[in-house]
Amino acid sequence: MPSPTYQLHHLCIYEKQPRDAMWNWMKWYHAIPAFYWEGSADMHHTDEGGVDYTFLACGGPFQMQLETGPYQFEYERQWFADHGSGINHVCWIVPNAFDTIEHLTSNGATVAMPYEQFGDSYNGFVAIDPEGRWIEIMEYVGDFKTPDVEFRPVGQRGLQTLGVVQLCNDLDGQIEWYRDVLGQKIIHDARSNGDGLVYLADNTYDGRQCVNVMATPSTDAERALMDRHGPVISSVLYQAVDVEGAWRDAIAAGFEPLDAPARDDRIGCTTGYLREPSGNIVQIRERLAA
Repeated sequence: MPSPTYQLHHLCIYEKQPRDAMWNWMKWYHAIPAFYWEGSADMHHTDEGGVDYTFLACGGPFQMQLETGPYQFEYERQWFADHGSGINHVCWIVPNAFDTIEHLTSNGATVAMPYEQFGDSYNGFVAIDPEGRWIEIMEYVGDFKTPDVEFRPVGQRGLQTLGVVQLCNDLDGQIEWYRDVLGQKIIHDARSNGDGLVYLADNTYDGRQCVNVMATPSTDAERALMDRHGPVISSVLYQAVDVEGAWRDAIAAGFEPLDAPARDDRIGCTTGYLREPSGNIVQIRERLAA
């Protein structure tokens, strides 16, 4: 049986006040392609909690989902009790979510939330990768689909969302797992003796240019995050034509400066770091050739 295809789609941020937090992002060139709030007719509901999803995008198909309580399931409420506001999971779209369960669990993943069917919106489950990061596996049902966003720079800074950064203990092992199990291909490899970073992409990269970056900590903020949580989904990754301008604009929008733009020899370009109001790290790097 051939391996399933996995398409990188979005990351989910658990956020206490999403209606407040979204304005900081919107001041920083973001838009809302979709939202599903309590009472949305086309979104699933359970007896355990409500629905409160706000999707944000900026010049690229990779999106962010702000989600707030009351969370649908007990495992979500427990995660929020342990970690508070933060990036909870990365979502992958597949043709058939049920068919991926055995594929993932036979290759070292465990299941956090069993497979469920959510009416006319989507079906899926949540898995945990070998280092403990959450992976949502989702399939669309019928005509339902979160709107796509065109890959096109936004605003005077040419800002675009690229994807997600995940911090690892065993970088080499995690690269192997995401490559062999989720079918990711390596598009940039900056490893040395098990340290550094690797850019991975799925088979839609030529059109969508979404990336999943696996890395070891390189900044004080990343090391503090690893000390608190262990291997973690750490950052939202952007590129910009004008990195310094985009970094200043983010501060004006309410983001906290961490590290001013400077050359990152691992990727060979200028990169700046910020913290968005929920506490998550944001990386902005200069635009490179695909």
